[in-house]
Amino acid sequence: MTLSQEIRHSNDSPAKSLRRRVVRWFSHRLTPQSAPGDLPAQVPSRGIHRILVCRAAKTLGETAMLSPLLVELEARFPGAEIDIVSGCGAALALFARFAQVRRVSVLPRSFVKAPLRYRRMLRELRAAKYDLAIDPYLLSNSDRLLVRTSQARFRIGFDGAKKSGHLTHALAEPGEEQHAAKLPVYLLRKTMGVAGEASAWTYPELDLRLSDAEREQGRDTLHAILAAGKHVRGAIGIYAFATGVKNYPREWWQRFLAALAARYPDHAIVEIVPGFGRSMLGDAYPAFFASDVRRLGGVLANLSLYVSADCGIMHLAAASGAPTVGIFSVTDIPGWSVYGARNRTIDARGLDAEQVAQKLVVDLPNPIAEETI
Repeated sequence: MTLSQEIRHSNDSPAKSLRRRVVRWFSHRLTPQSAPGDLPAQVPSRGIHRILVCRAAKTLGETAMLSPLLVELEARFPGAEIDIVSGCGAALALFARFAQVRRVSVLPRSFVKAPLRYRRMLRELRAAKYDLAIDPYLLSNSDRLLVRTSQARFRIGFDGAKKSGHLTHALAEPGEEQHAAKLPVYLLRKTMGVAGEASAWTYPELDLRLSDAEREQGRDTLHAILAAGKHVRGAIGIYAFATGVKNYPREWWQRFLAALAARYPDHAIVEIVPGFGRSMLGDAYPAFFASDVRRLGGVLANLSLYVSADCGIMHLAAASGAPTVGIFSVTDIPGWSVYGARNRTIDARGLDAEQVAQKLVVDLPNPIAEETI
């Protein structure tokens, strides 16, 4: 791993580093170093019927970034079934409309509190006899442990300093691809021997696969939220919360929204309320709250524009098809930027609220999407 790659995808904390060391120890010692046997040099396009994807991350955004891989798997193995092991409680809802996904298993939040459940899940993985198991990300040893436990015929993933344990088809960490949503697709294509330069490849988009009914319900909800106001050309959704140092205070958002409203006076501002159910903007704007990610996605899909700092809801908005702007002040941009051709990532380091608003206006098409509400 190069220094730039280490920094690019680093999300270490003392607790995470300790957990990774423990899982690396388990992965190295408790799952057998099974020999690859007489396997082809590349993962074949035929004979793959049962597929396992393991992503132990608990966050909404990291989990939503699996959707391009699922789209790719459907295209390459249209007759196969896919099982997912996830650390995110919303994973079942996120992937509910992927027809080939047979089962989504959510890991217990703590091994210490639920050792028997962990053991049962590992036993089920070993017994399932998968044809292909995918460890999709660069850093997680939990993903690696799950994939190796599965004993799938083909076990694929990235090699590197933070990975431990044998795979049948391991890929060196790429220098030409960086984004966390593209890396799993890159991994699959490379291990299958897909032709062409990776720099020329196109990748599937993030996709929540909202139904027409979910979109219509979201449109009706948005209309109802704005019914008491004046007629507007569209709605701009603002999610004013992010974790830790990525979060901006209310005063920052007030200055930012004043500048944005001056540029788009015919668009209503709608606050998307965080999961803990409290307005971050002092209840100054019409608001929407939902604990169901698909209901939330239906509303996001009907926005003229969605804006937030880097967070999981930002990636959900992109997966819902909303024109999405992410404001990045800390997180690595090449690895975690807003994904999709319609979307924009703003590097806000060193900028104040008004400067960020001005940069957003310059980057956006003129006018933004309009629909009389």
